[in-house]
Amino acid sequence: MGDALASNLPEGLDGAFDITNGAILGCSVYDSGSPLSAHPTFALAFDFCEGWQDEWARSVRESGDYLALVVVGGWDVFDHRTADGTVVIIASPEWEAYFTTRLQEGIDALKGAGATKVGLLEVACMRPQDVPQAGIPPLPERADDARVAHVNGVLQPVAASDPGWVSFVEGPQEWCTDATIANDLAMRWDGVHPHRPGAKLIYETIAPELLSL
Repeated sequence: MGDALASNLPEGLDGAFDITNGAILGCSVYDSGSPLSAHPTFALAFDFCEGWQDEWARSVRESGDYLALVVVGGWDVFDHRTADGTVVIIASPEWEAYFTTRLQEGIDALKGAGATKVGLLEVACMRPQDVPQAGIPPLPERADDARVAHVNGVLQPVAASDPGWVSFVEGPQEWCTDATIANDLAMRWDGVHPHRPGAKLIYETIAPELLSL
């Protein structure tokens, strides 16, 4: 989702932001294990994401950006099978430790590379739809608002624990409250990743907070 947000910049941002796309497709904060889905044909392993922390840091160093906006969620609403075969269930203490440990690795990498502020973008409610070009089927876990809310409930205390560096950035509530917008494929082409109109809605919502940071 971070890549889609950075690649669909609306007009009018140039005067306020100089945005660099540091997203790593399909990774979030994992470099091993796999997400578990009830979808019968879906399978993915995170092994190809090894070194994602270094990539986050490299993006900050090479761009000189001082504010890093972390966009996660799409791969974080799942139960996970770890590299040793252990299954950690979302909302369990084990899952929270598994996720937050890796998220903190990313935050630390951004700090070490020179980011003076890190924003954790609120995970949007997702309405995945069966779109041929998506490559990934509509996964039911992404449509579960309780899972989304739980991830946000973990992001918030991570930010609160380090207020000098990290902030939780609230996104548009329409993704959860307005079905007309949330299900509009002109806003999010697969119900998850934003097109330019969806990105515009996000940027308009978060711009004041980003500018304050």
